[in-house]
Amino acid sequence: MNRKSNNILALLLLVVAFVVPAVAAHASTIKHVPAFKAGETLECNLYFNWKFVWVKAGNASLIIRDTVFEGKKAMSMSLLSTTNRRADSFFKMRDTLTTIFDADMRPLYYHKASEEGKHYYLNQVWYDYSDKDSITIRQSFRRNKEEVRLRTDKSATPVYDMMSLLAFARTIDFSTMKPGTRLSYPVATGKRIEPQYLIYRGKTTMENDKDVKYDCITISLVTYDKKGKEKEIINFHVTDDRNKMPVLLDLALNFGSAKAKLSSYRGMLYPVKPSKK
Repeated sequence: MNRKSNNILALLLLVVAFVVPAVAAHASTIKHVPAFKAGETLECNLYFNWKFVWVKAGNASLIIRDTVFEGKKAMSMSLLSTTNRRADSFFKMRDTLTTIFDADMRPLYYHKASEEGKHYYLNQVWYDYSDKDSITIRQSFRRNKEEVRLRTDKSATPVYDMMSLLAFARTIDFSTMKPGTRLSYPVATGKRIEPQYLIYRGKTTMENDKDVKYDCITISLVTYDKKGKEKEIINFHVTDDRNKMPVLLDLALNFGSAKAKLSSYRGMLYPVKPSKK
């Protein structure tokens, strides 16, 4: 998968800086609270910036449902994203990403089927918790009609995929954290397990795509390049309440700037209130 498609996917998901020393937070001290329920649906508009002009490039929907996985009750979170006809001439994208997780927020299965540019990709991850001492993570990756690549790993600590990490991050209580606090998570991509980092940046006020303002917190998704240099992938702004609803996401791509803005929502677990500022 090329760099451009990776960056665009990160922008849609987290449906998401200051130079601040990062303070490590221990998982055992982090407070989690319920943030969503089955029936939640978020609609976003995607924009690209060319020569200082913002152009609508497509749409994305984030949908949460009750489901059954291997005979047991579970919950699914799906992201559906599509570029419009104008953007298709530049970079066509048709993505469907789904994660299934249990009541304890443990991921059970991840599926990404994507048409990006002239290529088709299928990534899958299965999680097995039958061993009390470790988690078995089976991964599958296929590009176009190439041979399927398989990989199996074991981990003594929780492992997430991109979608289940998004769901899990919404349950984190950031109210007691200081700006610069860094949270580290291993993420299964379908090809490998790699570290990714969430950095809490602080509070702000943001507008959705209908000019409604919300009190928000800003979180950065960070990784490292081959030289070990920190690379900020995206800043995402979510409501500073128990919903942690994504309102605006900012990203600088190699072909310009991009953003995703919330256009509508329904089925939230808690009431959503606009900012009084």
